[in-house]
Amino acid sequence: MTPDRAPETAELQLITLDNGVRVALDPMPGLETAALGVWVRVGARWERAEENGIAHLFEHMAFKGAAGRDAGAFAEAMESVGGYMNASTSFERTSYTARIVREHAPFALDLVADMILDPHWRAEDLELEKNVVSQERGEAFDQPDDFVFELHQAQMFPDQPLGRPILGLEDTVAAVTTDTLRAFRDDHLAPQRVVIAVAGGFDRDAVLDVARKRFGGLAARPSIEASPAAPKAGAAQAQRKLEQTHLVFSVGAPAAGDEAVYAFWLLSEIFGGGMASRLFQEVREKRGLVYTISSWIDSYEDVGRLGVYAGCAAGKAKDVAAAVASILHDLAERGVTPTELARAKAVVSAATLMGAEGPLSRAESRAAQTFLRGRLLRYADIRARIAAVTADDLRAAARFALTGPVGAAVLGPKSGLGAAAAFTARFG
Repeated sequence: MTPDRAPETAELQLITLDNGVRVALDPMPGLETAALGVWVRVGARWERAEENGIAHLFEHMAFKGAAGRDAGAFAEAMESVGGYMNASTSFERTSYTARIVREHAPFALDLVADMILDPHWRAEDLELEKNVVSQERGEAFDQPDDFVFELHQAQMFPDQPLGRPILGLEDTVAAVTTDTLRAFRDDHLAPQRVVIAVAGGFDRDAVLDVARKRFGGLAARPSIEASPAAPKAGAAQAQRKLEQTHLVFSVGAPAAGDEAVYAFWLLSEIFGGGMASRLFQEVREKRGLVYTISSWIDSYEDVGRLGVYAGCAAGKAKDVAAAVASILHDLAERGVTPTELARAKAVVSAATLMGAEGPLSRAESRAAQTFLRGRLLRYADIRARIAAVTADDLRAAARFALTGPVGAAVLGPKSGLGAAAAFTARFG
């Protein structure tokens, strides 16, 4: 077991167990509660087309009981000590997390380990959970501000795992059996793909003892790599009888672990991050084209994008598309003002500190740092990187964004659908 001490404090540690499982420990003095979890580097990106949705279904089945407890007893065990659990599946990671008072952190980690290592996979429970996932899929379809992102994802990554829905399709989820769940876990639960992260108030030795006992014996196996992402430029549209047209536009951005992400954080803040941003002031406040508009950064291990979401009247959709493209081009051509740069640094730096004050947010960050960089970053260093970004860096970031690929998706009345092509046409 090898400790790597980060310089922020003597207590922040990234420990590698003998088999390759990593444990990130981030004590927060004065807290009487902890957030902890197990993050596994596997998600929808590792699914074959015929098993689309299996990673998400696997996560759901973790709550059906484990290690001698049925679903009810399992939930009661956590709630009897005042804690709660959650899980989440993304394209590249699956997480199983808990919030708990400090003295019960080892017990909570033991329960999380049961979910992953010793789950109950009864065929009848699996069929019931498929029905739950079907309802979740229907709910997502009914939410236009969710479904438009799914359209955009499919357009950007056609015929790729990244372009398929995390929730899966009706037929692919229906085909999953307990045997395929077991095979999926056995293929991907390699020690080097597991990170345990704990933040807040906890007994370090007790937590480490559970981590070693439950995950230290995880057998070595080859790490299966996902296919490289191959994003494509283009436009997608879907007609639906709605009051508003929902728009998603995107351009290029760096991968998640790239040092250029700091400049892109600031660029996104200036572009559409808040009420003082260019998009909000120009598109909503000055021109009244939208009720809501914002920008965002979406990054994977090997590719990223800078995106915009907006909701507007169908007749205004093309005007919104033109305005978004025009503002982005202006950022690339003329850059940002000193006032904008100072404001963005203040906002992003403050958001970093605010996130660091929440144990769960902090544990999630430590897991991501471990996967992407192989080390834990001091928050002072993150803020220093933010402070070091220059106006020239932001102009370069905007120019990089224009290199694409450029994507657009529109959902709503027929009269607004042309906004997707109107946006992409602005980029030669």
